[in-house]
Amino acid sequence: MIRKNLYILFALASVFSFAQVNLYSEVNTKEGKMNSPFVFTIVLEIFGEDLIQETPLKLPDFSKFNYEFASEQNTFIDPIKKIRINQMVYQFSLDPKQAGSFKIGSALVKVNGKMYKTEPIEVLVREAERKPATSNNIARNMYLNLQVEEREVYKDEPVIAVLKAFSRNISGFRHLETSKFGYSKSFVIRSIANFDESIEDSENNYSSQVVGMFVIVPKVVGVMDIPGAEVPIAGHKGSLISNKVKINVKRLPEGAPESFRDAVGKYNVKVELIDKSKENFEINKAFNVAVKVNGNGNLSPSILPKILPSPDYETFEPKIINNSKATTDGIEGEIEAQYVIIPKKRGDIKIVTEDFSYFDPKQEKYVELGSQFLALNAVNSQDIANAKTTLQKVNEYTNTVLEQVDSPVMNTKPLQIKEHKTVNWTGILANLLIIGLGSVLLIYATKKYKEKKKKNLEKRNLGQKPIVTIEETENLLRNKNQQVFDADSYFNYLGKLIAEGSDSKFFDTFETLKSEANNFSKNKYSLGFSEYIRTNFGENWYEKYNQLISNINMEKYTPYSSKEKKLEILKDIKAIYKLL
Repeated sequence: MIRKNLYILFALASVFSFAQVNLYSEVNTKEGKMNSPFVFTIVLEIFGEDLIQETPLKLPDFSKFNYEFASEQNTFIDPIKKIRINQMVYQFSLDPKQAGSFKIGSALVKVNGKMYKTEPIEVLVREAERKPATSNNIARNMYLNLQVEEREVYKDEPVIAVLKAFSRNISGFRHLETSKFGYSKSFVIRSIANFDESIEDSENNYSSQVVGMFVIVPKVVGVMDIPGAEVPIAGHKGSLISNKVKINVKRLPEGAPESFRDAVGKYNVKVELIDKSKENFEINKAFNVAVKVNGNGNLSPSILPKILPSPDYETFEPKIINNSKATTDGIEGEIEAQYVIIPKKRGDIKIVTEDFSYFDPKQEKYVELGSQFLALNAVNSQDIANAKTTLQKVNEYTNTVLEQVDSPVMNTKPLQIKEHKTVNWTGILANLLIIGLGSVLLIYATKKYKEKKKKNLEKRNLGQKPIVTIEETENLLRNKNQQVFDADSYFNYLGKLIAEGSDSKFFDTFETLKSEANNFSKNKYSLGFSEYIRTNFGENWYEKYNQLISNINMEKYTPYSSKEKKLEILKDIKAIYKLL
């Protein structure tokens, strides 16, 4: 009997845990001004299928306000609890009729015999500042609405969001500035350019215009709020704030390949030479190779496959080139990693990348493209010399002699052998002498040329390992024996770039710092910088380093990078790179 009662209690507990009602309200500000409407939102969420709404939502008293409102209803499946969520959102644009302190009362609804209500909200409305009538009318007669095309998507699947402005007077659209989102760790947001900005007629004597389009990539699973967008008004200290939008972010299906690195969309990958006209690949001489991923989806440098290490060649940290752009189909274009490769053996060499795979949300399946490779034949200087034809060798020697030997033009006509019945021994000896002198000069010039070529080869072999380009490699190798890594000069320069607002130079300078620190660590400790941190300072600092790289990549590609965020990043950079 006891077991039976416990079973009943557990069953009831599971029902109540899944069947519940959420009713709440919020305002976008609790201190407003006259002639500046604020947004009041009521959200009703009913979890489960056993709950029935018995009465319509009863609204608070809005008699002290002029207002416009809109509503929408959505249904989600919670990916964690596996239950249905029926959501109703009511949004009001409230314009106070007079200044003072107002209390917005409770909204009421009855579900399964129980009455639910929201908490009252107090709002303080101050007198408006004196401004031109046109400016007051702009804020008073306009509002924003954020819409998304898909309410249910997978993690890392791009969502297209459209921001519309509604106004009673179409002249108000001219005063709207560029729309923007605040920073969010849960989303990567990129603005779409070149969208249709034509004005359309709407309901309730309003006209509408698209003032922003965005690609939003969710990074967290669950039912989430896309934050409201902000549009400043020219000549105003304030701005218009749009509504929030809920979306359901689903987990990716099970069975992802080991090579999957959160690439969602549809992609192609290839590896190729940058200098396609290059024919000879000489041992210990560098050349450039590019790994490219193109397509559309959540395209970013983080999904690029790397070139695998090999004893046949040496490679270094790549230079990343991002040629992607936000479109109505997602983020599309091409991401490229440029590597410097130095062959270490003579013969056939295969440059191989990591395996690459992606998730196609339209077909709802993983696609494996495998690894890509570039096959080539490495040779030494003797192989190159032997491959030349006799004519090429003669032309090369002749050019060398002409460059290094300044010989006068000799009049050989008197020395020519003429037809005589007797042999002209003087002419023969003179011609033999000229041929002998010419041979000596040719041998001497050839020897000097080989010595010069050998010295140049030795100088190149003493150079530092390439980081991005071969020229930078030679400069860095000259400082190979330095015992102290000068990080302070980088810290000072990064701080100066933040103060000047030079975002692109800030991230480029960090990439240079990252590359030089990595190579200094390899030269001095025979470990990459990340491995050096893990070996000497433990997993905690290693995780901090990886988190720093992740934060920098997110800040680099966010459309609205803030000075405060970059100062926080600089603080983390100093803490980590002072360990070297």
